[in-house]
Amino acid sequence: MDDSTVGRRAVLGMAGAALGTAAARAQTDPLAALEKLSLPRELQAVLPAKELDIVRLVGAILRAERDAESRRLPPSPLAFKSGLPVGMPDSNLYSAAIPRLVSLIDRAESDVELGDRAGALLAEINATQREIPEGLTGPPETSRARDFATLKGEYASMFGSLAVRPEYADNVEWQARAMRQFKPRYEEVGARLGVPWFMIGAIHGLEASFNFKAHLHNGDYPLTQRTRQVPANRPPVWLPPSDWGASAKDALTLLGFTNQKDWSVERTLYRLEAYNGFGYRRRAAPSPYLWAFSTHYERGKFVKDGKWSDTAKSQQCGAAVVLKALANSGDIVFAAG
Repeated sequence: MDDSTVGRRAVLGMAGAALGTAAARAQTDPLAALEKLSLPRELQAVLPAKELDIVRLVGAILRAERDAESRRLPPSPLAFKSGLPVGMPDSNLYSAAIPRLVSLIDRAESDVELGDRAGALLAEINATQREIPEGLTGPPETSRARDFATLKGEYASMFGSLAVRPEYADNVEWQARAMRQFKPRYEEVGARLGVPWFMIGAIHGLEASFNFKAHLHNGDYPLTQRTRQVPANRPPVWLPPSDWGASAKDALTLLGFTNQKDWSVERTLYRLEAYNGFGYRRRAAPSPYLWAFSTHYERGKFVKDGKWSDTAKSQQCGAAVVLKALANSGDIVFAAG
């Protein structure tokens, strides 16, 4: 470890302490606390741009919320209740911001300018889920197999024993509420393709954080351009109206999800894992794409540069977790072919 690394860690520690002090003043609203944060000039000079982006993003979210109020836009049922702690125990930017931005887009259905602004912020923050948190423990072992016949029993067993970690209960409840809210839009696309609405909603939550201003494939923004990340250059032909539904149809068709008969729990989970890739099985690790926020998942993640990290932990609710919540509430019924 060189002196520059030590110095950077010391600086980041000072910044973290400043953030912690601000957050302590408003424990139930980390975004409002961050807005009040003024970093000392000596920290601003050495902190990388990414840390300063947090303050910029927070300010932009709060300004958009104030604009929604000044324009007297109707409230959204997707807003967190007043005083409710925001999901994650570490009150990170992703978990704090996503519900607020999704509810802003929902409120701004008739306000194109504000909706697009919120959509751009949501797409930017959606990318931060690939960051590397710290201080985690080891995952349970998962089969390295990839064929459905071998994995079917594993999916059934893990789904049956799935339990939400208590610290994530509010976040999981919000995820389920968002999927219920957007069910008509998912059904509109799914009815034409033979894909259940809950499959589309689960992908939408993970790939785009429920952003209807971005591509379902991978959360790329804006919809007026084709995707840039993997899968890139989708849809292959992209002319107006270039809307979310048309992009979603391409994403679901790309992996052959259309007009399938078997939408049992096991087959649904298999297709969801296939959408994200089976790379976790090479390391005998449970995929956070399915199991994050449950007792089946602790840590381990492929990070932004495609490398494996033993200390990275998903900040997104796994698809199996939200589907279990919806099944328990009677909102969805799986159907075997």
